[in-house]
Amino acid sequence: MLQKKHHIFARLDKETARKQWSDRFNNRAPATRAKGNLTIKAQADGSTDILLYDEIGYWGVTAKDFIAQLGSISSPSIRVRINSPGGDVFDGLAIYNALKQHPGEISCVVEGLAASAASFIALAGKRCVMAENSLMMCHCAWGFSIGNKADMMETAVILEKIDAQLAGVYAAKTGKSPGECLAMMAGEGKNDGTWFTAQEAKDYGLVDELLASSETTEQPDAQPENKHDDLARRVRAMRARLAIAERD
Repeated sequence: MLQKKHHIFARLDKETARKQWSDRFNNRAPATRAKGNLTIKAQADGSTDILLYDEIGYWGVTAKDFIAQLGSISSPSIRVRINSPGGDVFDGLAIYNALKQHPGEISCVVEGLAASAASFIALAGKRCVMAENSLMMCHCAWGFSIGNKADMMETAVILEKIDAQLAGVYAAKTGKSPGECLAMMAGEGKNDGTWFTAQEAKDYGLVDELLASSETTEQPDAQPENKHDDLARRVRAMRARLAIAERD
């Protein structure tokens, strides 16, 4: 009987600890999420540009927001212009799949950075073009967990499955094997990813064409309505990441 009571108390303590940790982490995020910087621009030739100039996920452009905007576009040709550090892998995959399934002709242009989730979103189009002075970064999935060793092992298994799915996306584009793409994502055995210049990305098969700097598209003129709110949002996001890194 005493052992049973002890077990119940231990379980309650663990659940309380999980909730407190979760509440503490969630409190670092803004109480109400400001929508990310996603701009839609109709072109004179009847095509449409989507400017993905933000993070992917909660602190930037969510899949829900992106897909809602994508569904409102009836143009036969859509160009996704990317300058993003990436973000949430599941939002990224949802955006990737929505672009792949769209009936219009999709092309993607990396205008500054396509890192992490943005790197495989860039591959969703029929063609992927990179500005010659832009960069792309691919890496294995990141995450965090709380709990005992079983929880940690479960997280590792899930991360391994995500890596396999992403390697399949890169392999489908490059024609390389998933194993080769996994090694590329790991980055020389350090698990810190691989950075590509535009030419290196083209040589690897991730990119179809390079765009000279004189040919780059005009820069977006749409900015967040409140620059101070946008800066505060980014600072909060950075603090959350730093806090996670410190715990690691």
